[in-house]
Amino acid sequence: MEHALKNTADALLCGARALISSPWFAAVTAVYTLVCYYMGWDVAMIWYMALAGSFILLFVDDVTPLITLFLFMNIMISMKNSPTTIDGNSNQYYFQTHVLAQIGVGVALFAGSGVYRGIREVLRGRFKPSPAFYSLVALSVAMLLNGAFAPDYVPFTLVYGFFLAFLFIVPFVVCSSAVKFDEEAFKRVAWAFIALAACLVVELVVAYCTYDGLWLEDGTINRGKLYFGWGVYNTMGMLFVISMPAAAYLGIAYKGRLSCLCSAVLVLIMLASLATMSRQAIVCGFIVFALCVAWLMAKCADRWLNGGTMLCMAALALVAFIVKIDFVYDVWRKLTNDFFDGSGRIELYKKAFAAFLSCPLFGTGFCTGVSDPVIGLPIMPFMYHDTVFQLIGASGAFGLAAYVWHRVHTIISFAKNPSAGRTFIALSLAALLLLNLFDNHIFYLLPTLVFSFLTAVLVASENSSPLRVFE
Repeated sequence: MEHALKNTADALLCGARALISSPWFAAVTAVYTLVCYYMGWDVAMIWYMALAGSFILLFVDDVTPLITLFLFMNIMISMKNSPTTIDGNSNQYYFQTHVLAQIGVGVALFAGSGVYRGIREVLRGRFKPSPAFYSLVALSVAMLLNGAFAPDYVPFTLVYGFFLAFLFIVPFVVCSSAVKFDEEAFKRVAWAFIALAACLVVELVVAYCTYDGLWLEDGTINRGKLYFGWGVYNTMGMLFVISMPAAAYLGIAYKGRLSCLCSAVLVLIMLASLATMSRQAIVCGFIVFALCVAWLMAKCADRWLNGGTMLCMAALALVAFIVKIDFVYDVWRKLTNDFFDGSGRIELYKKAFAAFLSCPLFGTGFCTGVSDPVIGLPIMPFMYHDTVFQLIGASGAFGLAAYVWHRVHTIISFAKNPSAGRTFIALSLAALLLLNLFDNHIFYLLPTLVFSFLTAVLVASENSSPLRVFE
């Protein structure tokens, strides 16, 4: 009896490992996310993340599937239970004791498993410190010291700095020492991004078809109404843009019809980013899209077929724009109004610089201002909406210097081995950092996990050699 139970348990364990290590895990997660989002099952989604993440960290050798969880964590809060204060919402779902308790247990389980896995990898000698890691440590120290010696320093500034430092270091240690760098691993990462984009397209289409007040009487769109339980149009635009390199990579990694399908997906993601009405996603999206198309056309096996696919889709999109030229012009006019001010960003930049002048070494801290009213969670401070200004305002010259040091070492790391898989990771990371010139996604905790994963994979795969680009 015991032998039979053991065999059954081993079979279930092997089956779970096989599913999680396959591209189907991303597809299953996407479907489950949509169900939980529209049903308002936030706690069920949180437990899915906690249990799946802990299982990967404790029982799976290659932790590549973590990127699926890190990506979908960004969209796991439903509209029904969202704490956002947009449109006067005052939902207290996330402030109920039983919900907070379950979130605490789930986070502790996931984080504890991550700490355990990180310590295990270090003790086994699998983790190899690198200059990029040391620079990331310096950046983490800057996060801990943010606002030090500022006259209006509040204790929670240190707590928020600890959260950022933890999310920079622990995922980096785990992912850089427990990921197998072969072509299949990079494909799994890419399919996670594609699954996320597909999920976002569904939510975007539903929003356009069902949201009250989104379509104005003049036929244009009120993008202020384009928000979701987990974020606004800028957040969705960011997730679309960082997903573009995945489609380009898969177009290179595959041949024939599947390669063409990936090229078509790249165009669709670009069009979806336009539909978010996010100016930062539109500007950065065109840059990233151009880079992806150039890379895809230079390195894919069926460049004429892929090029024809993208040209046909672009032509159809152009015809649609021409047919709706008045609509396109009106939307463009609204989006370009106060473009250089960026919805008040100039004033934020001035405040950040003033904070730097008052405390030039360590800044005035992340949490000296009020909480972000859009997010609706007290844990999230109001940001300056630009990486450079956020760093000098919140962590001063020390934070900016640490960030520049870290960025230089990641560029050096990529230059050592620009393979196709690493180019995909580098482009996704570059897209995220480019968007951070207009917002502070990497300091919003959940996107921080994506940043840490991509950085870890980029740095730790220096000596890998799958599907080289420059041969």
